[in-house]
Amino acid sequence: MLTTSLDLDQDGFQKGYIDVPVSLDLSAWSNQRVPIYCLKNGSGPTLVLLGGAHGDEYEAPIVLSNLAHGDLKAEDISGRVIIVPALNMPALQNGSRLSPIDNGNMNRAFPGNPTGTATERIADFVSRELISRADVVLDLHSGGRSLNFVPSTIVPVQQTDTATQAIRRIASAFNAPMTIVLREPQVETMIDTEVERQGKKILATELGGAGLVTGETLAVTRRGIEGVMRHMGLIVETKTEDRPRSSVTVHVDGFHHYAYADDTGVFEPTAGLGAHVKEGDVLGRLHLTDRVEAPPVPVLARTGGIQFCVAGQGLVRRGDCLSVIGHPID
Repeated sequence: MLTTSLDLDQDGFQKGYIDVPVSLDLSAWSNQRVPIYCLKNGSGPTLVLLGGAHGDEYEAPIVLSNLAHGDLKAEDISGRVIIVPALNMPALQNGSRLSPIDNGNMNRAFPGNPTGTATERIADFVSRELISRADVVLDLHSGGRSLNFVPSTIVPVQQTDTATQAIRRIASAFNAPMTIVLREPQVETMIDTEVERQGKKILATELGGAGLVTGETLAVTRRGIEGVMRHMGLIVETKTEDRPRSSVTVHVDGFHHYAYADDTGVFEPTAGLGAHVKEGDVLGRLHLTDRVEAPPVPVLARTGGIQFCVAGQGLVRRGDCLSVIGHPID
């Protein structure tokens, strides 16, 4: 069972590690140390900030590192903020979506297993020690190398509409350019389900992608976290901000929202991020570059709406996601 040197219930600022003992081919008694920070100032709500669940998603590790190293101080808040900039540290250091230690996908390992793989044990620690203390979990993602998103918040559909609407209010406070309401196909093993099971609230994000970091996505991430902290009462609004409100919310409710590659090839997108499309519109063309007899294959929209996600790199393989389209909702 994993431990940390921090007392997560103690006032002040603390920094330390989640110790993850593993036995590797080249290091029999290795300890993979995951940095963790805790800022607490009296009573109040608890926000858990998680980044780097996938190692090719970089906005959250950068912004959370800045917060932990001085941009946020314990005396600035009323309550508690727990920060883990890179939950899957081996994957981040490897620049890969999955952990190179056990090939584990951190966001498909919940609620975890205290005696399982390294990834499963980290997920178990998060479930036992972090989610249990949280009022709100911000699970910060981007599209990684394989996908690119309009910077978005993700509202996971809850068991009741009242619970879903409460998370939509948190998403409004984050104020990303787009909000996506959906229930993901593999949700049974995702952190979303464990947070909901424990009666807490979770908001996720997809803040760009394609393995890139931009000033825009970093700014959206930073402003969004501050907006959620104000919404929770962790920090006090010191001035009235004239921030444009997020005006686009979309819903995804089935596989007809997704377009997939039917073969390996090079994808040529022709509809951009944020484009309004109709069912049957051409979203791009798949070039089967190894076949002289095969012309480019049109990729068609299976539903109408707003394209908020496209493939993040040119080379795609059979089964890769090429596009996701959401239906606009109020």
